[in-house]
Amino acid sequence: MTFELERLTVSSAIHAERAILCSLGASAVMCLSAPFFLNTDRVTTGILLGAGTLSAGLFGVSAQISESKEKVYKSLQEADLKSLKQHLQGQAAYDYVTTAINAKRQVADYVNRLPVNERLRWIAEYQLQGLVTLPEPPAQQLPPRPGIPNPDIADIDEESVQSVINPGAMKILQALAANYPGYIRIDGAWIDELCDAASNQDMTVRSNHHFYLSGGTQSGKSTLAGVIINKIAAKSQSPAIVIGSDPKDDVTRWLCKFSRKFDGMKALRNWITFATDQIDKQKARVSVVGGECQGVPELFLAQDEVDSVFGGGKGLPGMVDADTAKDLQGFWNYIIKFTAGLKGHGVFMGQSPLSGETGFSRPSLKNVCFIAMGQTSNYILDHPQDFVNVKKEILEILRQACEMLDKAGVRYALVIPTRSNPFVALIPEFDIKGLEQKQDSKPNSDILCSSKNNQQSSQQQIDWYQEIRKWATELGRRPHFQEIKQKWHELTGQELNEKGVTLLLENLGFPDSMN
Repeated sequence: MTFELERLTVSSAIHAERAILCSLGASAVMCLSAPFFLNTDRVTTGILLGAGTLSAGLFGVSAQISESKEKVYKSLQEADLKSLKQHLQGQAAYDYVTTAINAKRQVADYVNRLPVNERLRWIAEYQLQGLVTLPEPPAQQLPPRPGIPNPDIADIDEESVQSVINPGAMKILQALAANYPGYIRIDGAWIDELCDAASNQDMTVRSNHHFYLSGGTQSGKSTLAGVIINKIAAKSQSPAIVIGSDPKDDVTRWLCKFSRKFDGMKALRNWITFATDQIDKQKARVSVVGGECQGVPELFLAQDEVDSVFGGGKGLPGMVDADTAKDLQGFWNYIIKFTAGLKGHGVFMGQSPLSGETGFSRPSLKNVCFIAMGQTSNYILDHPQDFVNVKKEILEILRQACEMLDKAGVRYALVIPTRSNPFVALIPEFDIKGLEQKQDSKPNSDILCSSKNNQQSSQQQIDWYQEIRKWATELGRRPHFQEIKQKWHELTGQELNEKGVTLLLENLGFPDSMN
């Protein structure tokens, strides 16, 4: 035992001191009592009494020393017992783990001798992934991929998705999907289902109004965000309004046609001001037509790198101050809580799923469709307290699916829809080259519209430009200043300033025509 030597040493000292104590005690008693029983002279009596007193004093001192030794001995004995207990617990844990591993290997060895068509059931029941051998199907030569017939909305190339999946992992995933169809999705239709639910024109049944995409670099956040925005925007009753903020200090490729995009950290405050103004305009549109929102366009407010610019409430040192971070937090939570009924969609992207890092409050996140990609999915599943309505065994199934897809190198996501159960799904590969548009740092809308009202994308302006050109041709004469200003307002809901009217008239072929 650990403290055996020390304990024996102390024990020997204790025994020796006990013998001394007995001797001193006996001497004190004999010396002090002798004068009462023996006929001694005065000198002898004094000597005996002095010797007895000395022995008694030494006895008291030795008793105190012995008591301290007893305490040391007792503490060493307790420490020895505690050390023994820990050793036995560790040995028991080791025996349990090794026994469980050996048992699993024995079961796997038995399953490997079964027919191949029976192995999947045993793999799923006893979690034997990686221990049971499954034959790989022969490699298939895929035909060349055809072009996308509709350049506006990306199609799903399901064959391309399936070709990248490890065949053994795919078989296990299919078995899991068959047993848990509501929790494992190996099709690409789930994206359409989410977008259809978010774009339903019946406002009483709309759901999943907001989206938060969490994942590491190159995990596909921007790609998926662009697909979601385009699919919902395609069903907008009038041209959708899409604005966003990318804190990176360069003009990047976004996967949708933004009417306005703010680049760089310094533009964050301008982004808040402009986006708030767009929400106010959306409120005005809804107030005209009522709560049914008939004819109201879909409004998208996209924010990239939410965890970086918020920085846990401190911002990004030297780039985003704490006050701006707090303003962003309030703005994001306002979008999530109050704009869904205005046909508003918050689309957020970041690497951290923690609300403390992003600035989203936990009540707000209950109104968000959460899509976590790759390893971020496993991180979320390690926090089961966030899944109050999901059974423990279902969470374990989702975790097994995520781990298996991670090992197979398959792009997947843990999807947590608004007010619905989570599920693990594959992320289809989208050919979105036709949707990409490199944004200019100063859009044309800044010229045509007042700085307060520029909101339409360059594509949307071309559409309205063709309409107003057609109107001017049918008019058969040069439009007056107020006429063209009023017509533009009827078509787009925008108010042109004098410079915008002048430029529009010049583009229609009426130079120097401002009245």
